[in-house]
Amino acid sequence: MKRILLLLALFAVLTPSMQARTFRIMTFNIRLATSSDGINAWDYRKADVVQYLNAMKPDVFGMQEVKSGQLKYLADTLKAYAYAGVGRDDGKDGGEYGPVFYRKDRYQLMGSGTFWLSETPEEPSFGWNAACRRICTWALLQDKKSGNSFIFANTHLDHVSEQARTNGAELIKKRLSRLANNLPVLITGDFNCTDQSQAYQNMITRIFPMNDAYKVAKKASGMHTSYHAWGTIPDDKGEKIDFIFITPGIKVKRAHVWNSLIGEGRYLSDHHPHYADLDAKTL
Repeated sequence: MKRILLLLALFAVLTPSMQARTFRIMTFNIRLATSSDGINAWDYRKADVVQYLNAMKPDVFGMQEVKSGQLKYLADTLKAYAYAGVGRDDGKDGGEYGPVFYRKDRYQLMGSGTFWLSETPEEPSFGWNAACRRICTWALLQDKKSGNSFIFANTHLDHVSEQARTNGAELIKKRLSRLANNLPVLITGDFNCTDQSQAYQNMITRIFPMNDAYKVAKKASGMHTSYHAWGTIPDDKGEKIDFIFITPGIKVKRAHVWNSLIGEGRYLSDHHPHYADLDAKTL
């Protein structure tokens, strides 16, 4: 019943903007599956996550902290989507994924890959004193109707090493600059830092400039905090660490950080999902 009420609330709020929407992208850290989360353990919220995504209808989205069992569930239940990505621990199915999901009725996957944020990006590896192996997964997608193509990349920077975040951001820009060949680039992720960090500055300035979709949106709304730790961090005390970066020239109609509270202490995740509605004509 609660999920039905959530769905109805979503449609009531989103219907006007959805009619005008042409291209929606999203970043969403879904929190890895662990029983220690109590009432917010994955098994208790996974159906709500799928319902939320089906209601929101993003065209392309990046996820973080996705383990193999979670990925299988998402791939099996999100019938409208296909994905690209591998596990960071072995380049196969080990460890967390950073998958890129895309609407398979609208987009053709022309190429994809994953590289590690380290001095040896072609193989599973740790970089710059990082606590975990960190990756960036990218997909070259072509719109089946217009024939236009773009690069969509997704990442999750280290939560401990500032050097790993700074260098990882620069490596992402460097690698994507080779892949893009003047195509539009969109990057989503949990960057584990704020807009005051060097990693953030690397994303908007280094190698080639990018815009923070939230900051250039015609309308920005929603929560101020993107990581809330299951509601223990008040919105006015937390930080926005999840971002959507886009090639300059792409116009953003709206950017929103969605409140992931379901009710009675239950959340979709310990992060709020963040989406942006883009003007497809400028992509």
